[in-house]
Formats: sequence, C-alpha cells, structure tokens
Amino acid sequence: MNAFELPPANTRGTLGRNTLIGPGLVNVDVSLGKSFALGESRSLLFRAEVFNLPNHPNFAVPSGQIAFTNAQGAIAPTAGRITSTVTTSRQVQFGLKFTF
Repeated sequence: MNAFELPPANTRGTLGRNTLIGPGLVNVDVSLGKSFALGESRSLLFRAEVFNLPNHPNFAVPSGQIAFTNAQGAIAPTAGRITSTVTTSRQVQFGLKFTF
C-alpha cells in the first residue's frame, strides 16, 4: 500500500487509466437438450442446464473504500482487500416438457 500517496488538496493524481487491473472472470454455461418422439403427435423434451460449470470462484475487485479516510492519511482497514465474489457457485437445473 506504500506505492500510492494522497495527492495535494484540490488536485488530481497522475495515475494512468486502467493502470490497476482486478482479477479475471471465468464463466461457462452449458445447456443440453434431447427430444423423444412418443407417437405421431406427442413428444417429450428433456433439458439440462449448468451455470458456472467449472465452479470457478470469480473474485470481486479490491475494496472500493477510500484508502485515505481522513486528512491525516490514515489507511482504511479493508483498503485493497478482496472480500467477496461476483458470480454464484455452480448451479444445475433440469427441465421436462411434454407436448401433445
């Protein structure tokens, strides 16, 4: 955290755009379906869907709290820490559809 310091009052810093990069995002959703014919006018459709197939934890960007909480430059206790995820864990759902 010593790489950055509080700029003088009423000034902007000189750090370039997109200089700090957060963790990457991995998300794979899969859907499979199979249709079964049950005579001439009836059919059964089975569907399986999986969200976040690899069950990869996608961490949020570091804490958005202001690093300097007061004029003396005291650092916030959670500044720069990753404390949550942005996607849910793996979810599986099944569906069955009967048409006649």
